Amino acid sequence: MLKLKDISTELNSVELLARVERVIVSTGSNGSNYMIVHLADATGRVEARKWVVTDQDRELIKPNSYIYFKEIIPNEFRGILQLKIGDYEIWDEEKVAQKGFQNSDFFVVAPVNIEKQYANLMELLEKVSNPTFKALTIGLIKKYEKEFLIYPAAMTIHHNVTGGLFWHSYTLVKNCLAIRENYLYAAIDWDLLICGAILHDIGKIFELVDQTATDYSLEGKLLGHISIGNAELYKMAEELNIAKDESGKINSDLTLLQHMILASHGKKEYGSPTEPNIIEAVILSTFDNLDARIFKINDELTKVEQGSWTGRILSEDGKMYLKHYKK
Repeated sequence: MLKLKDISTELNSVELLARVERVIVSTGSNGSNYMIVHLADATGRVEARKWVVTDQDRELIKPNSYIYFKEIIPNEFRGILQLKIGDYEIWDEEKVAQKGFQNSDFFVVAPVNIEKQYANLMELLEKVSNPTFKALTIGLIKKYEKEFLIYPAAMTIHHNVTGGLFWHSYTLVKNCLAIRENYLYAAIDWDLLICGAILHDIGKIFELVDQTATDYSLEGKLLGHISIGNAELYKMAEELNIAKDESGKINSDLTLLQHMILASHGKKEYGSPTEPNIIEAVILSTFDNLDARIFKINDELTKVEQGSWTGRILSEDGKMYLKHYKK
């Protein structure tokens, strides 16, 4: 039974077992419904289409179900691999296990050693000199440690893999540290920048319905991860009794760290409740955007052959990118 990464249009048909990530039922120009099924295993993702959709298909083919194809037909659409669905079976977890598969065989995982890098991150946090930044960041990360290490960073846009939230957040930390030597002349609070980079997406563990990220939660849809993260940060400050001083004045360092979360998307039209008003927030929002764009463009490039163009990428204003180089 082939893995998704091994499927090519050179094959006439493929035996395949995969996990359903997302399902979209759409209507064609002829007025008939068809189904777009996003399939995943540990090796990658492929989009499949079922051109005739029944009520039974709608009932059976759901996110996080395991779908088995004795024969599925590989096609190419605009240079991108696409599978045509015919007959299929839905397997339960017991049957999947009986066939020798594990749950981890069906999830794309961040290509980093999370355990080792998390230890590095905690060592870095222990060196933070600002007591408010240090206490709040360690407090939140420890409170939601399990989720922080396994959740993806999004449903589809970027780092949508197991461990993607940590991978993305720690990448921003490393990027910030990489430029430090070049900007020693600048009035940059590196403690604030590092802690802001770690916490800027902490709200995503509430925004996504669960670690499979098949949908957004009610809080995610109504509030968004930025607002949720800001609220969680303030809640932690209250738990640690550092939100306000004895006179009732709000801790200014708490406010600075909140601003890092609230301005992390850079512009209001990109979802930030406020735009960067401190230099650290400018750096964070720049790296946040860069890391997301690199991931998404590269992810689309992996779907096409060298010398071909990607499909239109919505997050890139519908632009297509040329795969001129093969790693």
